[in-house]
Amino acid sequence: MIERMIKRILTCFLVTTSLATSAQVDYPLNTVLADSLEALLPTAKEEHRVDLLNGMSYALIRHYSNRSDSLANLSLDLSRKLGYKKGLAMALFCKGTNLYLQGEFIKALSLLQESVDLYKELGDTMMIIDACYQMGGIIYFSLTDMPEGLRLVQECLHYARASGNRLKEAQMYSSLQFLWGTIGLDDSTLKYLDLYRSVARDIPVRPLEAALVEGAYGWCYAKKGDLRRAMDQFLHVGRMLDPETVEGRASLSQLYAHNGNVYLKMGMLDSARFYYHSGMVLAQKNRHYYGLLENGMGLARYYFQQKDPLRALKYCDSVIFYGLKIDSSGSFFGIPKYSKLMALGAELYIPLTSGYKRYIAWGFMHQAYQLKIRIFESQGRYKEAFLTDKTCSAINDSIVGFQKRKEILDLEYKYQTGQKDDQITMLYQQNQLQSLKLNQNRLILFSVIGMGVLSVLVMFLLIRQNRARAREQVAEFRQKLLRSQMNPHFIFNSLTSIQHFILKQDAIKASIYLSRFSGLVRSILSHSLAEEITLEEELETMENYLVLQQVRFPDKFDFVIEVDPALDTEHFLIPPMLTQPFIENAIEHGIKPMKAQGKISIKIWHEKDYLVIEILDNGVGRKKAQELLKKHDPTHQSLATKLTAERISVLNKKLKKRKITFEITDLKDETGNATGTLVRFGILAKT
Repeated sequence: MIERMIKRILTCFLVTTSLATSAQVDYPLNTVLADSLEALLPTAKEEHRVDLLNGMSYALIRHYSNRSDSLANLSLDLSRKLGYKKGLAMALFCKGTNLYLQGEFIKALSLLQESVDLYKELGDTMMIIDACYQMGGIIYFSLTDMPEGLRLVQECLHYARASGNRLKEAQMYSSLQFLWGTIGLDDSTLKYLDLYRSVARDIPVRPLEAALVEGAYGWCYAKKGDLRRAMDQFLHVGRMLDPETVEGRASLSQLYAHNGNVYLKMGMLDSARFYYHSGMVLAQKNRHYYGLLENGMGLARYYFQQKDPLRALKYCDSVIFYGLKIDSSGSFFGIPKYSKLMALGAELYIPLTSGYKRYIAWGFMHQAYQLKIRIFESQGRYKEAFLTDKTCSAINDSIVGFQKRKEILDLEYKYQTGQKDDQITMLYQQNQLQSLKLNQNRLILFSVIGMGVLSVLVMFLLIRQNRARAREQVAEFRQKLLRSQMNPHFIFNSLTSIQHFILKQDAIKASIYLSRFSGLVRSILSHSLAEEITLEEELETMENYLVLQQVRFPDKFDFVIEVDPALDTEHFLIPPMLTQPFIENAIEHGIKPMKAQGKISIKIWHEKDYLVIEILDNGVGRKKAQELLKKHDPTHQSLATKLTAERISVLNKKLKKRKITFEITDLKDETGNATGTLVRFGILAKT
């Protein structure tokens, strides 16, 4: 009897210690703990046996997911048989976490929600935090429902503060700074970084965690344009990382890539090259594919900027090679025994699935292919540019497919959540009806039920009608916008021009313009469904459209696109297809009627808190264009300005604090004659 009590106390101590000392989701490989618990298993019974199974499952989650999952299944069956709620809650947590690592997101969230409900019933604050945090991470990373992910982490912070657990509080601040940083809200990121510092300095924190959080300061400074301060912060973080460990070298490799990026922006090219090469050397040591991707892409950009296309192509091929390695293995490490270690800073917060790692690799490969296309075109190697573009499009299709899959998962999760809410509401209503049965006679009861059912039916019909009307309005608006952006005349004329090249047996030019045309159509169709796209994507669409219009109107106009070099075009988000209708108007109505050479100038820069986009043409002006249109086509109506005004009004209402403005100015000379049109957009940066 005494021996059994000692074993039970030892089990509780081992399991509790493993849960209390581990990071939020950075599950340790604790084979010693698992072996110790397994030695007690043969003589353990009932609840004691459940605790042992759960302890072993938790200890093996990250590194031996299949074994951990089998142990969690045994614990689930036994816990339900015994009615042991604490054991059931922990088994659900382990099972849900393993399902996430295996890519079963919806099932994982369902089990984790059960675990949260049980822990709330038991009043176990620490495990409420862990289970809620795990749900928040899965939703944020795998379902793209950022607001819900942030809400769950905020809920974890509330529990941590209420319980006085400073370690959990610091971890939530660290997580929130990371989540806000991925959205691009630098001020919120800095706020939570400062809160993390204020708590972490008084408690023991793992050195790697402290270094990565400090590195986030440098990332924020770099995005805000404070490059000198970012550089100093990255150098400070470099001294905090341990190059003797695999994870330390992996983090240093990424840090060197950030250093290289900052030096490249500052024009300190030798320093940039030094850090990129140093990062490559560190990453090669443990075949850290992600570090090789980041630094290889940095070197490709560096040599392209240095007008050394051979070396730029070499590093583009290197990025593609290591991207394919990740695609085939689903791991950021080429050495199997390191495959479950932290290879990317984001994994401090949640282990990334194999699918998500492939998605990241595709992004780097897409950048490398895009750079290769630019190099081939600059060298007149049009056939190679065309073939590379086909491969690049296939990679882009994989990226889009992954994003669409996440959207489908998001809808499925929301649907299931809605069903659960409906079930809860139904149970509540049933309980209310039971109370009425005890206090009222049958006639009154039936009347109340009838009125309740009628009210619910009316509310259901009204809600469904309002939702249907809203969906119809959104669909109608999208269709109007799409029709205004891609008119049949443009498509027909572009294809006619391409046909002209084919008939002239100019296959190279035909292939280039066909590639640009297909890229333009693809981007317009995909962007028409997106709420926001990167400025880089908008610029690519602009350029493709203008080049194709030059094919339609040879020697009719020139164009120039000037972008402030300090702008981070890959991260600044804007509504899609904002500029295209006005570029089309400038060509069709402003420049087309002219006899002289036309010119379109597009300038983009950052002014105070706004991104400013200006479209300037030297056409006949709006007044003259209207006169010509009425003369040739009295029934013509231009929808671009009206639709854009409606669209900006809707966006401003939806985005609330994010304001978008636009104005059109008719340009005139000193004598009052029209000299062109200026369209100016202002987009308030996210805060």
